[in-house]
Amino acid sequence: MDIVKIAPENLEVANAYLSTGSALVAAEQLGVSPDTVYAIIEKSDVKEYMNQVYLDQGYRNRFRLAELLDEIIENKIEEARESEVYSSKDLVDIIGLAHKISQDHSKATASTAITKQSNTQVNVYGDGNYGKLMEKLLGDSTG
Repeated sequence: MDIVKIAPENLEVANAYLSTGSALVAAEQLGVSPDTVYAIIEKSDVKEYMNQVYLDQGYRNRFRLAELLDEIIENKIEEARESEVYSSKDLVDIIGLAHKISQDHSKATASTAITKQSNTQVNVYGDGNYGKLMEKLLGDSTG
């Protein structure tokens, strides 16, 4: 994970916004205008910081969420056995929700991943004098 370089005053605004969930409340807490908060949270370094915080929280919470979903599924199965009335729709909905959450997390992680690109340079020299010279220099046996 790369470290995001962010000015201390922007960090304070970003953390206030993250903790309150509202630019208006954050502005009131910090004693600045809402326009100032909006301007700061629109900066690219601040957005990157906030995205990392959201992803980190999501990564931590996904284990708790998985445990909770497992518990809900177990309770539904136990409830079905006790009442002898079984509807697979509830379980299918819960499993579908778990799958959707994992897909959303995968998409978010993939969209922030840095991809490396390799470039290959292909030189075509043509049939002119320059092309013939390059063929001789490079030892091309076609010419």
